[in-house]
Amino acid sequence: MLLKSATNPARSLDGAVAEAIGWSRQVEKRRDSESGETIKTTIWFMADGRKAAKLPYYTANMQHAFDLAQQFAPDNFGGCSWEDGKGSARLNDGPYVQAATPQIALCIAVLLLLH
Repeated sequence: MLLKSATNPARSLDGAVAEAIGWSRQVEKRRDSESGETIKTTIWFMADGRKAAKLPYYTANMQHAFDLAQQFAPDNFGGCSWEDGKGSARLNDGPYVQAATPQIALCIAVLLLLH
């Protein structure tokens, strides 16, 4: 799992989390009218097929990571903590997870709960 070895939040990791929970992406290419360069834009679709306004910052934003946990474990318990250079999380009776940040640890805990 990429998240376990991550040292920092990253948009590529946010995308990996989204895909793990059923999101899909579509890359659109268009030519910039001024520069003539090809510009790639990634459009994300939630698991139910609706277009997402924006990919959440699961690995960088604590609220987004918490919202992810609430989406998949709304009536359950859990916790996050942080100390110098790492974070940890646990959902329900699952394992304690340590990662580079509490946000990343919470994402891992959610994915472990799902699999």
